[in-house]
Amino acid sequence: MQPTRRQMMMTAITGAVASVFPVRRLSALAFYGQKSPTPQPLPSPNAPSNTNAPIGLDGADIPVRSGETTVPPATWAEIKSDAQQLLDLATDFKWQVNRASQSNTLPLLLIQEARSIEKLAKKIQGRIKS
Repeated sequence: MQPTRRQMMMTAITGAVASVFPVRRLSALAFYGQKSPTPQPLPSPNAPSNTNAPIGLDGADIPVRSGETTVPPATWAEIKSDAQQLLDLATDFKWQVNRASQSNTLPLLLIQEARSIEKLAKKIQGRIKS
């Protein structure tokens, strides 16, 4: 098979370049048909340490607590008394709902008592969180 004009030109150019730059001999394949290797990306400094963990759950920024927090005794006594009051309000509310179930409408006092139960429950929850 005879070489094509392109192959002959590439060989001539390669020979001319090789004669000008004798440090490195270049072949026709250096110019034609070979691809340069693709550069690999550098890892991000913000990349998670564990690539298998879901985003935000790799544990990098989660502070470690040593031991449980203690609740002051005065706060604990208030929580206990409020919990007892909540139980009493809920029991009374249940009794009133059972009594009012005969009619189709709920008394306004029942709705107000439900709101007071909800307020007390949120108050207890706030004390427990702080």
